[in-house]
Amino acid sequence: MKAIRWLLKLVLVMITLPLILAVWLAKWFVVFLHHCSAWFFYLLGSVLLATAILSYLMHQSQGMEALQMLIGGFVIFMIPQVVGGVVVLLELAAVMLRQVWYI
Repeated sequence: MKAIRWLLKLVLVMITLPLILAVWLAKWFVVFLHHCSAWFFYLLGSVLLATAILSYLMHQSQGMEALQMLIGGFVIFMIPQVVGGVVVLLELAAVMLRQVWYI
């Protein structure tokens, strides 16, 4: 009985190992993209936010135009935060797959 349980555990480990490696590779790829593009999105979002506020205060744009720029700047500024959440979900998936090893 112990031998069968040991063999089944070995089979589960052999099945989940490629899945864990695929999830880790996907996570590191997303982390790489996140860190490479985060500074660009933060800078672009900050420029849009500053432009919206200053153009409204200097009466260069109407309220609705400034609001559209504010929303656009906020959305662009939040893209790296959403990608960071995807990284956390990928790590959670890897941990859940690793739990199979402890059965």
